[in-house]
Amino acid sequence: MTSSNNHTDDGTRLAQDGNETDDLDMTFVTQAHYDRESRRDLTTEIMFAIADAANVAPTEIKDPPLYECVDIAAIEDGFFGPKVNGHSRDSEGSVSFRYNQYHVEVTSDGWITVSEPAVRGNQPDSE
Repeated sequence: MTSSNNHTDDGTRLAQDGNETDDLDMTFVTQAHYDRESRRDLTTEIMFAIADAANVAPTEIKDPPLYECVDIAAIEDGFFGPKVNGHSRDSEGSVSFRYNQYHVEVTSDGWITVSEPAVRGNQPDSE
């Protein structure tokens, strides 16, 4: 799902798109939302987002294996883990990592944002 505005067709507000002033070298490509109650696990959701960014089928994303780039179990445990002694241990924050040329960010509210290096140099002037 790629969007140029800040809401999906059903009105869901999108997470920030990676084009903030502190991320000038990256351009937003796509994002997905992970729901711990979903049938898809976090790894699958991340791989689908990367495949969407690369415009390929998720089965074509094989190298490197995701587990070589990031510890998904640690993200799941820290952000979406089960309750311990009746208390939620959900954390707030985000984790970012590189997967090939992509910058992937997973936030504690479930948003997965994929960005790529900004194209520079050969862009026509916008006058």
